[in-house]
Amino acid sequence: MRHLWQHQVEAIQYALDRHSVLWHVGMGCGKTRCALEVIRALLEQHPNGRFLVGCPKAVIAAWLKQSTMWLPQVRILALDKGTAGEKDARVKAALADTSPLIIVGNYESIRLLPALLKVRFAALIWDEVHRLKSISGAASRWAAAMCKLSPQAKKIGMSGTMLPHSPLDAIGVWRSVEAPECPTFGVSKTMFVAKFFQPHPHIRGAVLGLRRDKEAEFAKLVKETTFHRRSEDVLDLPPLMMQDITVELSTAEAKLYREVEREFIAVCERGTITPKNAMESVLRLQQICGGYAKFDDAVDAAKIDDIPSKQSMLADRLEELDRDEQAVVFCRFRTDIDSAKAAAESIGRTVAELSGRMNELAEWQAGRRSVLVTQIQSGGVGVDMSMCAYGIFYSLGYGLGEYQQAIARLHRPGQTKTTHFYHLVSLLPGGRKTIDGRIYQLLSERKEVIDGIVNEFKQGHAGQHARAD
Repeated sequence: MRHLWQHQVEAIQYALDRHSVLWHVGMGCGKTRCALEVIRALLEQHPNGRFLVGCPKAVIAAWLKQSTMWLPQVRILALDKGTAGEKDARVKAALADTSPLIIVGNYESIRLLPALLKVRFAALIWDEVHRLKSISGAASRWAAAMCKLSPQAKKIGMSGTMLPHSPLDAIGVWRSVEAPECPTFGVSKTMFVAKFFQPHPHIRGAVLGLRRDKEAEFAKLVKETTFHRRSEDVLDLPPLMMQDITVELSTAEAKLYREVEREFIAVCERGTITPKNAMESVLRLQQICGGYAKFDDAVDAAKIDDIPSKQSMLADRLEELDRDEQAVVFCRFRTDIDSAKAAAESIGRTVAELSGRMNELAEWQAGRRSVLVTQIQSGGVGVDMSMCAYGIFYSLGYGLGEYQQAIARLHRPGQTKTTHFYHLVSLLPGGRKTIDGRIYQLLSERKEVIDGIVNEFKQGHAGQHARAD
């Protein structure tokens, strides 16, 4: 095993000693390389073995690159393009050759391929296995079914954020590698919840968290079935610097924000904003912080001012960076992406976009564009951005896992400089915190953002009406 870190050697041996395994290993610690070394070892027993890798779409390229580097003698079929029918045909053609084969595809695509159901795999590897946390989700159920169809296969689930949202996700994640027996947490979510969680006294089906008398047992089960190493414990990385940049909303932005926050409705000469519920109110407030408003009768959100406050601040921040320095700007909404691109272009920066609508990552990685503007969902998984030392969160999503992964795209092996992250946080005139600040605070405290924000919003709104009465 050439050029392996000690924790990688330990992870590989941990997997070889077990039938089913979960690797909870920090981002940038070489999990893909470890999985390829397990495949190398399994080839001694299965010289014509077939190996299936499920992963998010953005990670397919990393598997192709790593397998070419570390396991070049094994064919790899990357199912990253084409219709389901075309991918299924490619699988059948590749299987006609009896030499070893690694098949890699994203969860939402490969679960639709009938040809895979006929293969008895030597190993099933679920990358970013936390994506399978929903026990009722189609991808999670498919992964469990694949385990059942290849009962002798080595099963490996790997993630840098194994349970990023809640311990409730454990049953879906563990089932994806332990099916059909599922000895750790079972197969029934109802029984799992009843055993380990405290029910909410007033909301049917909701829980308050792990039962105190079950916390030790839960932790013991996780520890016994998981190989865990943190990035900071095994990697020698340069310093990571975090800084908040406050952005005062304009008069028009602040007026709309206050009305939606206070009354669940805002009316102006351009239209009306009427959120249907608390969660939508949170969404609308966050859009307003970015300088856009979604009016009731409109298809798309519209700018509140000609130039959003955040856009102006981003342009100022980018202007301060040396022209030779690349930067990554993470955004929540497409309107934020458009504003961030406009900010960079306004100061003469060349811009690339990485989102659901466009992938210009290669242009930026090659140094032909200086600023990469990306949706946090696209830029937070499986993308190496270590050539850049400056990241800016224009707006934030609600997932702790995607937030941590976005940071790890820059602050990872290969990074040689102090890594700087800036968070643009909107404030109301006078300095009062907006939804931006609350989301950032909850992520920093590693809390469940959606529940925390919605609960606070409901309580605050109810309190305002109570006082008004």
